[in-house]
Amino acid sequence: YGQQGGYPPPPPPQQAYPQNGEYYGNSYNQAPPPQQSYEPSNTQYPPPPPQDYGNNGGDFKGAKHYNREPKFRDLWAALLFLAQFALFVVIAALFIKSLPSTAFKNSGKTHNTKDFFSLPTMIMWLCVLLVSIVFSIVYLGLMQMFAGKMLVISFWFAVVSMIGTGIYYLAAKIWFAGGIMLIFGIFYALMWFSWRHRIPFSKLVLEVVCHITRRFPSTIAISVGFLLIQALYSAFWSLAFAGSFKHMQQYQSCSTHTDRNGRQYQSCSNVRQILAWVFMVFSFYWTSSVILNVLHTTICGTFATFYFFEGSPQGYPTKNPTLSSLKRAMTNSFGSICFGSLVVAIIQTVRAVVRAIRSQGDDNVVLQLLACCADCILGCIEAIVEFFNKYAYVEIAMYGKAFVPAAKDTWTLIKDRGVDALINDCLIGNVLQMGAFLCAAVVALVAWLYITITKPEYNTTGSYTAPIIIAAFVLAMSMFMVLLKSIDSGAATTFVCLAEDPDAMARNNPQLFAMVREAYPQVVRGVHAVERF
Repeated sequence: YGQQGGYPPPPPPQQAYPQNGEYYGNSYNQAPPPQQSYEPSNTQYPPPPPQDYGNNGGDFKGAKHYNREPKFRDLWAALLFLAQFALFVVIAALFIKSLPSTAFKNSGKTHNTKDFFSLPTMIMWLCVLLVSIVFSIVYLGLMQMFAGKMLVISFWFAVVSMIGTGIYYLAAKIWFAGGIMLIFGIFYALMWFSWRHRIPFSKLVLEVVCHITRRFPSTIAISVGFLLIQALYSAFWSLAFAGSFKHMQQYQSCSTHTDRNGRQYQSCSNVRQILAWVFMVFSFYWTSSVILNVLHTTICGTFATFYFFEGSPQGYPTKNPTLSSLKRAMTNSFGSICFGSLVVAIIQTVRAVVRAIRSQGDDNVVLQLLACCADCILGCIEAIVEFFNKYAYVEIAMYGKAFVPAAKDTWTLIKDRGVDALINDCLIGNVLQMGAFLCAAVVALVAWLYITITKPEYNTTGSYTAPIIIAAFVLAMSMFMVLLKSIDSGAATTFVCLAEDPDAMARNNPQLFAMVREAYPQVVRGVHAVERF
């Protein structure tokens, strides 16, 4: 692992990649290509000599800068996360016991349709799950076959969505939100004239990422596994949160007051319930973030393994790169993942509290204005932190760094090497957002057809139809984004690896490297500028 301070430059091109090094692999015994010190330079350097990817690992001098013994990074964050999760489980068990005993009385009975937890309803949610998975896999294949067309379609789909939302808000007399959405929609449409020349690069990146995903189908399989883990946790948390209302009533205190007109009214407060809810929300945000970031880090490790070792004579350092990456994410790097997730969870919890204050202060215009401004500011901070975390986890997956050094080095790397231009040029996010919306729409239609055909007794009045459709829509959209996390994580890893070692891309993806070198020469300039060996 890299030591504190600057990191060593990558090995000179004439040196061989290690075969029996120290980092990659199941026993952490092979070193990845070492990270360089990010010192921008305007000096022009001659082209590198031909590379020799031989089997001699002894010349890999950069390996001495890495710790050859496995280390747990940010161990305190991992222990703190486990402690809060244990506390949540204890509290959740108490809350769930407070639920009415009739809640699950008829659960699982085939012919019972009076209760929401009946077997027919569970079958409906199983159909929602299967349709989401099938749609996601089909969409992945379409992205690789029609990458260019989908980039164009998704761009204008985003424009139409924003303008359509703005018109809807204006029709509902929500003037401010409608005006903002219309302005953003028109502005985004005008950006087409400056963004259309970036379509070829984004098309190539999307094709490469989809190719690697198909090369390692285990990334999809592990995404399904983490999706099930997230679904089970969300269901458990929802039951606990529902039971908290009943359990915490015993701590409610009420007092009688008299207003200026002599009328009496009762005021109740429950500080313990509020604290319990804040903890529950915080725990949900932190745990959910950890689950998704473990998946993200695992996929990043897989893509980094492909990037650095595909095409080398010695081949991959492990038989199953995805499984090895998962092992590292769940052990040595787990503390760093918990640390980064903690920062986001704190911001999200504060935003939830601010939103609760907004909902309770309808008559106080000043309070509403302050809460709205605070929510906006916190939203911007959250987006910035999540952006840097996304790329910091790539460094963690590649080098096993602690979170703070990884975040600092990622920022320096992006700014000094011009990768921020590549990130801005990549329009892959539009394709994923369009796919998520289409998947959600299809699944919501399936849920509506199922509940309309089966006509369960608990929905004789139709009161459950809208909530079920909305829940299916949100669930399917979330599932799609998790299942295709490999695309988003793969693109992020490609950008970081490009800044770390462009020569590896020149070896593995010469077409993409040629386009990058022609359009963004600052990315590959200075690769051999710093020679500290």
